[in-house]
Amino acid sequence: MASSRPVIMPHEPRNDSCDSSCQGIRDQQTGQRGDTYETTIVQLRVRVDDSDDLVPRETLLDFECDWTPGIGGSIWTSGELLAAYLELQRASYRSVFHGACVVELGSGTGYVGLMVAACFRPAHVYLTDLHSHVHGLRRNVKRNAGAMRSDVQVHVSELSWGSSEQQTTLLETIASRTTGGTEHSGAAQVDVIVGTDVAYLQELYDPLLQTINRLATSRTVILLGLNRDDTGVAFFQQLERDGFEYYRIPDAKLPQEYWGRDFGLFDIRRRHDCV
Repeated sequence: MASSRPVIMPHEPRNDSCDSSCQGIRDQQTGQRGDTYETTIVQLRVRVDDSDDLVPRETLLDFECDWTPGIGGSIWTSGELLAAYLELQRASYRSVFHGACVVELGSGTGYVGLMVAACFRPAHVYLTDLHSHVHGLRRNVKRNAGAMRSDVQVHVSELSWGSSEQQTTLLETIASRTTGGTEHSGAAQVDVIVGTDVAYLQELYDPLLQTINRLATSRTVILLGLNRDDTGVAFFQQLERDGFEYYRIPDAKLPQEYWGRDFGLFDIRRRHDCV
């Protein structure tokens, strides 16, 4: 069986931003201030088993992890967890993602968004992050172009949380690319929002939730992977005040290696009485 854990590359040093399996080929680079950064190529082997495949097949994704633009240039445990959960529960999520418009917030390397694009059959996947991460995202999209089906389109967009102008641009772009003929179609309809390690600082709560509020409709499925040590109760209180309800996905539905750890997955929906 394929695993949504990154493949260990032999005889390579550890990348401490992930656990021991998140390793790869390294290349030292020098940043603008003379700091030395290491670029790591991480490989992720995932199973693709859409209904039109007679035999489930595997595909290999490559991610360039580069600390130069900041911490988003690496892969963290919450991202691994969400990817592993979606692969384990892929039968349940196949209909959620099929033909859907998916937006990943704080994409970083594009780890979760590209995994969704490869494993499921969304119509569009938008990888979004700050301007400093856009170039790296485009490189990773290019690295993995051969793993994507021809009917899955992956886009990279700059999105600073709380920026009304960039949110409008993203929604207008989504609307311009939306076509009829699928159950998920509709003007600027965002069907799924995914994000990991997006609420690790309290000052991020307001702009993050303002962005989610702008993008989400009554039908949008929101899946967030959070470090419970970093994300305080104030985030969930504000989430409820903004008209959302949330459900923590129990350990029993996760790969066993993640049971009892300080990371949680949350399924978030807009309350019907707040539409």
